[in-house]
Amino acid sequence: MDDVLDEIVTDDARWSFIAGARFVGPDEWRDEAEAIVHRSLHISALVEGLADAADPEGQLINFRPDQFYPGALSDSLRNEHDPKGWKMAYDRFVAMVLMDAAYELTRRGLIAQRGNGGSFDYRLTLPAAE
Repeated sequence: MDDVLDEIVTDDARWSFIAGARFVGPDEWRDEAEAIVHRSLHISALVEGLADAADPEGQLINFRPDQFYPGALSDSLRNEHDPKGWKMAYDRFVAMVLMDAAYELTRRGLIAQRGNGGSFDYRLTLPAAE
């Protein structure tokens, strides 16, 4: 797949995303995003966690990975075989996985990003129809 990061645009609200992508809520995003990333296990897991953590407009404001991993992501991955109260740990390795996945989701037109000085925001997007 060609690198499309040179196609990133920034809107008046400082959201940066692939040109032509549109903002969506978590319900619409979940199925569409899963169809796009279905062959990537770690990104598929993040799709579930991000959709669960997003507000109704698809925004994750002041995203805190140290809260996301033991919170929404753990909740979306937990199954009946896990001990009660099981949570993922946030460490340097999972921070690298998240950074790599955020790049991949951006490249595929699935998230917008915005810096806020000391934090950052994500917003769920879907790429333009081909």
